[in-house]
Amino acid sequence: MATKILFLTCSPRAEGNTNCVVRWAADGAVDAGAEVEIADAANLKYKANGCTSCMGCQKSDQFRCVIKDEASELVARVPDFDVLVFATPVYWFNMTAQMKMILDRMYSLVKMGAGENEVRHAFTGMSLGLIATAGGGPDAGLNQVDELCKDIAHFFMDERYDSMLVPFCDPPEETVQDGDLKERAIEYGRRLAAHTGDHERP
Repeated sequence: MATKILFLTCSPRAEGNTNCVVRWAADGAVDAGAEVEIADAANLKYKANGCTSCMGCQKSDQFRCVIKDEASELVARVPDFDVLVFATPVYWFNMTAQMKMILDRMYSLVKMGAGENEVRHAFTGMSLGLIATAGGGPDAGLNQVDELCKDIAHFFMDERYDSMLVPFCDPPEETVQDGDLKERAIEYGRRLAAHTGDHERP
């Protein structure tokens, strides 16, 4: 069965560096036999920005946010994939606000019980990926996003995690001509496609 990969692009710049790298990585994954979807998480219509801590998702038997908007519909589909890849530029020492909003809504994919062993979630068998670009160096935000995603993979995905960090980015019109970066992104997509599909879906 082909590996199903969901790229969540969280850049407000449709033709920026991040989305350029995503397209290359997606091409590499498709060439390696994966089924790929790219979802624009930066331009979703929200009824509430991020999570409101209403706890409606914790009272429901379903792994979905009770706020009915485009974000909740997209988050509910995440467990249908074998690999989830966040893609974000770094503007101010961390992920974009657009990524944080969709990430917070993913609380609905976790059921928190009273004890440590009572946590259930919809990420079983999945892998996590990250594409992050920045005009500055790794310590100006790239490493922070990387560490956060490592933590998510540690808690929910048995450490199945792979990231592609791109510091010191050129302007987008130059990035699209960077053959070395393109090859690196294609290879990253191939690695993502190598994840074994067929995970247990809730």
